[in-house]
Amino acid sequence: MPEFSIVTIVKGRRKQLANLLDSIKASTNLPYDIQVVCMDDLDGIATPNGLNVNIHLIKQIHELPLAAARNVGMTAAKTGNVIFIDVDCIVSPTLFANMLMVLEAENIITAYPLYLPVLPDTGNYGDLKHKAVTHPARERIPVGQPVEHLQFWSLIFGIQKQTFEKIGGFDESFVGYGAEDTDFAMMFHKADFKLIFVRDYVLHQYHDKHDPPVNHFHSIIENATRYQQKWDVLPMQRWLKAFEEMGLIKIDQADNITVSQKPTDSQIKNSVSKHPY
Repeated sequence: MPEFSIVTIVKGRRKQLANLLDSIKASTNLPYDIQVVCMDDLDGIATPNGLNVNIHLIKQIHELPLAAARNVGMTAAKTGNVIFIDVDCIVSPTLFANMLMVLEAENIITAYPLYLPVLPDTGNYGDLKHKAVTHPARERIPVGQPVEHLQFWSLIFGIQKQTFEKIGGFDESFVGYGAEDTDFAMMFHKADFKLIFVRDYVLHQYHDKHDPPVNHFHSIIENATRYQQKWDVLPMQRWLKAFEEMGLIKIDQADNITVSQKPTDSQIKNSVSKHPY
């Protein structure tokens, strides 16, 4: 089995990170190195014995530099096979082996999410899997064959370093929440790299969220506009339509977005969703 690196990025989420690292340690194949890129500070980060964990601190003006943080992690990775994992994940023990068996220079490999209704106390995949639910939009995606590139998202994916560099990495002009992973999918699609699912799983640890994510309203609008200028189509259309129905924006026939008003405190509060996904 080839050597591989892991990259994860984190802001807050210390318990989730500890659970993720515990699940990695229980894997049938251990990574050569793990690169953890922090977008806040180094407080409260604990690493288990037996894993080669490297911590990086990224300081940028923007409070959530997701694209830049992922690029920092890839640059630091010490092998040519890199698996990106969202800090909210707990990994199956067999996940890495199954991904690496099919990872090639021509493809990007991902897996299926299962969603936990709680933030667990441990990262024990076997104890937790039966508590998780599937995502109805994900469970029917076929295994082992190229799928539509917009099925990509950055929760879990494996890629070779040379492939990442050919694609150009994540576009750091996308800052904050929204569209940076959709943009990456469009870039690898245009470069003719294929997206393939393996039949294995990550468990997504529960956290409060907003649906639509009005708490990230400004960055979503900025990134949607940036994406539309780059690709001539609007991303995140479900969220944008919800914003429009809330009276926050108007979208004209040319897909130009005009902000009508900022979300109110009441709209932000009422958008909190308890759904696991």
